[in-house]
Formats: sequence, structure tokens, C-alpha cells
Amino acid sequence: MISSNPFTPQSGWEPKIFGGRSRELEIFKSNLDGALDARPSHLIVLGEWGVGKTSLLKQFRRISQENGFPAAFCGISKFTEKNKALDAIHLIAEEMVMGFPKIDTVQKNLLELFSKRKSLSNGQVQFTKFLLELWKALDTKLAVVLLDDIQNLMEVSNTIDILRAVLSSDNVIKETRFLFILSSTPLGWESFIDKHDPVGRFFRKRLNAENLEKSEAMATIDMTLRGTGVVFEECIRKNIFKYTGGHPYEVQLLASHLYDSQIEGRVNTDSWDNALNNTLKELGRDYFNFLLSKASDREKDLLKILAEEKKPITIKDFTTMMIVGKRAKKFPIANIKNFLYRLEEKGLVRRMENSGFYIQDLMFSEFIARFALE
Repeated sequence: MISSNPFTPQSGWEPKIFGGRSRELEIFKSNLDGALDARPSHLIVLGEWGVGKTSLLKQFRRISQENGFPAAFCGISKFTEKNKALDAIHLIAEEMVMGFPKIDTVQKNLLELFSKRKSLSNGQVQFTKFLLELWKALDTKLAVVLLDDIQNLMEVSNTIDILRAVLSSDNVIKETRFLFILSSTPLGWESFIDKHDPVGRFFRKRLNAENLEKSEAMATIDMTLRGTGVVFEECIRKNIFKYTGGHPYEVQLLASHLYDSQIEGRVNTDSWDNALNNTLKELGRDYFNFLLSKASDREKDLLKILAEEKKPITIKDFTTMMIVGKRAKKFPIANIKNFLYRLEEKGLVRRMENSGFYIQDLMFSEFIARFALE
């Protein structure tokens, strides 16, 4: 009997099988052990959209609790310029109260430490008092706080500076032992550092969450399929990694569509094109349309060429294409270099020395080639 689809491409959902990440888990375990004997070394996890930061933080929570240390996972929703730092600090406090066990009876009193006056000084003082009282309620040797998606605080970036100041205060250092783990996109973290340089010096220990290695991605797919009654043929397994490059969300989404296309428990090349198209359409809604919106019309023309060529192209080759051949068109030739450099600055293309520009994410490239600019 065929089991229901075991793949979980929903954002924020934990995969059925947590694959790879052995290096990242070892770094966290080392941090956890070190925090018991010395001042906690707070950690920032950096990774692009869909690379699995949330799942990794939830694994950190599991490890903490397995070792007897309470852990609170706090998802940060998007804030706007209308919000104040104290709004964000209060949200973090609420998430911590809900996330930690054994403190229901003092929940109301803890949150009453926050007044309605919304100044930076009040935010720092009140969060300090909150951590001191929370620590008494927890009654533990170490407590772990996992703040996910802190790039959503970009509009109130001084929130992270308040957190830095509170964790640096003598009272919190001497009387508590909280280990904070933050996650952010690289661009979001750069924005915090640009505005508040001490934040970068305080959260010095960084962990980069990247795509899974081929062996990790293959093992994750195989373990997820185990016992389902469905088999992916070898060419399908290889294609999944070829197109996703081991990007965790893309792996889960593509494998999910492939699983749904099984016939009598087998998935072969007959299923590939339809599953890939459905995956690309979903990725367009999830993220790729947003990425594409960052490019101007002229830049989109160059992206389309890169997607169709499927190889790095030099500035010289681009110029030639615009003058002769099937793609020749009215185009400001002198500006091609500037367009390409802007695409690189926006993170839409990469540049290889002596080899030209290319789109790193093959799925994004396929999306552009098949669906964009139609």
C-alpha cells in the first residue's frame, strides 16, 4: 500500500527526515558545552531563503532539551517602520514565556514588567529585568533562546542592539546563563551591522547554513521514501540534485511533486517534466517572482539570455549577441556592463573570473527560461 506524501515543502515545517548538517550540529553542541563552563558564546546562523535555518534551529532546540536544558523557539514576524523597539522586545519576551516550560504560573507577572512607554532606555531596562526574573522561574543551569528570522526586525534594527546591550550587562552575565542563537539572511545581518557596528562584534561566532551535499541530499530522499511503497528511479534522484543543487526547500518541493506523480509505486522520467513545471510555478509564487521584480526590464532581457544559454557569458559575448544573431535587438550596448554589475549587486547573478556571468540557482534559471517574460 502506498503511504501519503512524506515530503514537507511548507515553509517552516520540519522535514520528516532531517538530513546532513553534521558540522552545524557539532558546532552547536560545542557551544552548548562551552556555555556551561564559561560565558555563553552567542551564535548567529546565516543562510538564504529556504536553506533550512528554521529546521536547523529546531534541531538545536531538540538537542538542548535532550541534554536537560530548556529551550524556547521564537519566530520573528515582520515589523514595519511604524513599530518601536519596545514592540519587538515585548514580542521576543512573549515568545520566550510561551516557549519555555514550567513558568505558566508567573507568565502574567513577567510580562507586566513591560510598561507602555516606548523609549530605547525603557526597552533595555525592562528586558534586563525580564531576563533576571525569567531566570529565577526557570531554575536551570542553562537556557537556550532561538530567535528565527531576525531580518524581519530590519525596520527596528536597534532591537538587536538592545539585545546586545542587555546580554552584555553585568547583572545578566553574573546572575543568568542564557545562550542566544539568532538566524538571519546574510543581507539582513549586514544591514544590522551597517547601522550598529557593536552588534557584529558581539555576535562574532557565525555559522553559515548552506545547501546539502549530494550524499546528504540523496540520503535524505532515500530515508524519507523508506517504507512508503514508492521508489524514485536513479535518474530521478540524480536530476533532483542536479536541478536543486541540494537546496533543502527546493529538494522537498520537487520530491513532493514527483511523489504525487507515482504510478504503481514508481517514479521515472515520464513524470519529470510535469513535476518540474509544477515545482517552478510554486517557486515563482513563493520567491522567484519577488527576485525577478528586483530587475529592470533591460536587466530581465539579460537574465533571459543567461537562462536560455545555461552557461556563463562574458560582457563581450553579450555585446555581440545584441548586434548580430537571433537575439540582435535595439539595446543600449554601452550599458551592458552596468546592467550586469547591477544584477550581481542584487544577488541575481554571479560572476566567474575570465568566464563571465551566470545564474547560480538552476531552478531560478529554469523558471526564467520557461515562465518569465512570456
